[in-house]
Amino acid sequence: MVTTRNMKARVTSVSHRQSQQDPESPVKKFFKLVLPSTMKDKMMRIPPRFVKLQGSKLSEVVTLVTPAGYKRSIKLKRIGEEIWFHEGWSEFAEAHSIEEGHFLLFEYKKNSSFRVIIFNASACETNYPLDAVHIIDSDDDIIEITGKEFVGTQGTRKNNQSVNGGDTEHKSKKRPRDIEFDKILHDVDVMQVLKEEEEDKRVLRG
Repeated sequence: MVTTRNMKARVTSVSHRQSQQDPESPVKKFFKLVLPSTMKDKMMRIPPRFVKLQGSKLSEVVTLVTPAGYKRSIKLKRIGEEIWFHEGWSEFAEAHSIEEGHFLLFEYKKNSSFRVIIFNASACETNYPLDAVHIIDSDDDIIEITGKEFVGTQGTRKNNQSVNGGDTEHKSKKRPRDIEFDKILHDVDVMQVLKEEEEDKRVLRG
């Protein structure tokens, strides 16, 4: 006869094994500084630690989504144990006027989708193309809907007026994402960034 205690022990053991087999990584975000090699090679490397923890969950095609609703499918390129944003990346960068020195904050949202926040050289969030969609489906067909309107960090979907209106004092306050960017910038290891630049070049040279 199986006792209640034994049954509970078996359930706990199974749950423990399942949690070991499919652990949920706490690493959801990473940032990238746009380097000269990023612009030259028209591709961006995903940080190795993120690849190690989440790389197995990424499909061949991922989706980048901005706060304004702009979506773009990006095909990944695998070089050894490295994973790069490849086909479609240069178009995404061009659409958002991404240049050397810009900071990009990526947040993994599951289902091979990333939310991307872009900070330009002024250390402020950029203006985003509004409601553009460029998605590759399973048959490699491309659906593209492009709007001409843009939205900034203080814009709205309904109009182009500032959310802050004429309140100068309120405008001077930092928004949460600006504060988040300041924290990222404070923790940037310049030597590590330069090391990554050289590593990117080495991988591409083979």
